[in-house]
Amino acid sequence: MSYERRKFPRVPLQGEANLLVAGVVRNGVLMDISPSGIQLECRHQLIEQLSKAKSEAGLYPNFELDFKLNNTKSSNVHSLCNVSYCRRLSQDKYHLGLDFINLTEADEARVSEYIDHSAAA
Repeated sequence: MSYERRKFPRVPLQGEANLLVAGVVRNGVLMDISPSGIQLECRHQLIEQLSKAKSEAGLYPNFELDFKLNNTKSSNVHSLCNVSYCRRLSQDKYHLGLDFINLTEADEARVSEYIDHSAAA
């Protein structure tokens, strides 16, 4: 028997995300999304930028995230995010889990609608 540990379902998401970390814009490739956050694939340069801004407690900083939902004509989704996990896959390839900190009501509704539509397909 399989037990799902996630509180929310994830659905695939394709495209690119822009992250503003300490005044520098980096990008990553979108992988999947849930109502609480997003997973992306990124390169070492982004992890290095995040690591430079870690707190004394070793926590990654909050940063701005901007991305577009697949097959939508609406504007980009924008949120403040924090890192929930970082997994190194190879020398220059990482998976980064991000939690949304402050989606607007409109963006939250768009994300929920996208997930509902994708999960039903």
